Amino acid sequence: MKLISVDKMKALESAANEGGYSYEKMMLKAGQNLARVVHERYYNKGITRVMGLVGGGNNGGDTIIALTALQKLGWTCSAFMLKEDPQWQTMIIELHANGGRVVDRERFEEELSHTQLVLDGVMGTGFKMPMREPFIDFMMKFNKLSQGKIIVAVDCPSGVDCVTGEACVETLHADLTVSMETVKEGMLKFPAYEYCGEIVTVELGIPAKILKAFDSSDVVIDAELVKGLLPKRGIGSHKGTFGHLLVCGGCVNYPGAPMLAAKSAYRTGAGLVECAIPERVYAAAVANNLESIFTILEDQDGVIAENAASVLIPQLKNIDCLLIGPGIGREETTQRFIKRLLFGMNGKNKSSGAGFVPGSVTNKDNDAEKFPPMVIDADALRLLAEIDLWHEKLKAEAVLTPHPGEMSALTGLTIDEIQKDRLAVAKRYAQQWGQVVVLKGALTVVASPNEKAAVLPFANSALSKAGTGDVLAGMIAGLVTQGVALFDASVAGVWLHARAAETVVKAHGNQSSLLARDLIDAIPTAYSELN
Repeated sequence: MKLISVDKMKALESAANEGGYSYEKMMLKAGQNLARVVHERYYNKGITRVMGLVGGGNNGGDTIIALTALQKLGWTCSAFMLKEDPQWQTMIIELHANGGRVVDRERFEEELSHTQLVLDGVMGTGFKMPMREPFIDFMMKFNKLSQGKIIVAVDCPSGVDCVTGEACVETLHADLTVSMETVKEGMLKFPAYEYCGEIVTVELGIPAKILKAFDSSDVVIDAELVKGLLPKRGIGSHKGTFGHLLVCGGCVNYPGAPMLAAKSAYRTGAGLVECAIPERVYAAAVANNLESIFTILEDQDGVIAENAASVLIPQLKNIDCLLIGPGIGREETTQRFIKRLLFGMNGKNKSSGAGFVPGSVTNKDNDAEKFPPMVIDADALRLLAEIDLWHEKLKAEAVLTPHPGEMSALTGLTIDEIQKDRLAVAKRYAQQWGQVVVLKGALTVVASPNEKAAVLPFANSALSKAGTGDVLAGMIAGLVTQGVALFDASVAGVWLHARAAETVVKAHGNQSSLLARDLIDAIPTAYSELN
């Protein structure tokens, strides 16, 4: 699904009208496609009585046309006009001619009592707060009367500002929003998103050449998009076909994080996952991850020591992706390790490294010019933030996976500033840094350096648990390891992660009980939905 600003959508419709595809044709197509979606979803479930709430905007016309189309399909349809508009007269006559009717205020409550489904066509995407009378009184009253009814919003829920994401308290909570042609940006902001329910789009029939001229590179992530991004698996494949991932992280305080990431990468299809972890946590790690291979790193008091970089640097040319950060901690020696590994910044102490085979350190830490693509996560992001102009010095393409707190450390913005316009912030810094940014949280944003972005329409408190971010990092890295482009791997990873969470919530019957390892076990189910 495409994601677009309200202003750009208005310009698109205006260009179509000027190009000969009139507003009337767009409205007819919108109403017919709205009716199709409603009929296909609900008619076979025995839901056949619908009332349309009709306002004065274009979505009011969409609603009347949809009611007429539904009446022809065997529904019992009625319309309640909140605002009389002469341009709807011909449409109302057609509704009457096909057996539908317009109810007045005296019969409104009785008619509503028999209604199963309501089309909310009161206000459109041009709405600006606050709501005014007589709409306030009616919408407040309707909120009480409509309990138990299915609410389908026409283009957007009435009372939502599709630019800022603000929403009036009188706004109806939709079960489904049928958005015309594209999703509007404000619908994927809070609190507006909470009123939208499931969001789908329908076409207006605008000619392809006009759509192309106004094409938005931003999208809403859905199953159809993800299905086309996943790597193919031939029957003649072997583990080398699907890549070698190196997961670097862990410390005595967070020994499980790299294991969660490694298992997630395997579940996402990676062929071989190697874990580079401090010696102090090896025994616990290997007991909980029998599938991975291990490189033991020199540690200092249970965290990765600076000298460990000399063990990993020669390995970088032999792997397909480096995931760094899960459970790595923020100790000073680990900061120096990051500098040497990623930037070739040598520290003072150059004593021997550690590994299965003891290594000797030369002065050639910078010789490894080939850096694999990277996923940088968790405390590695905070360590990165402490390095001046890190984005100019980074030697490889990377996916950065910050939550709002980590994004704050990287940018200097407050969390409130970030959360106020997550899409704009993620796009700005992806371009500035020249890297893919996955801004985690409710309505996760994936932004690329070339101004392309994708928003995940998912918000669920079940993921508010330690370790779920490690799982996501492992999933994205697992896809990158298989050769999926960084932006595409991030888009697919966040969708699969969310679907796995929904699977766990459904199984548990609540949002409180999810553990990070439950997500890993649910990844196969998420994959199966795409078959």
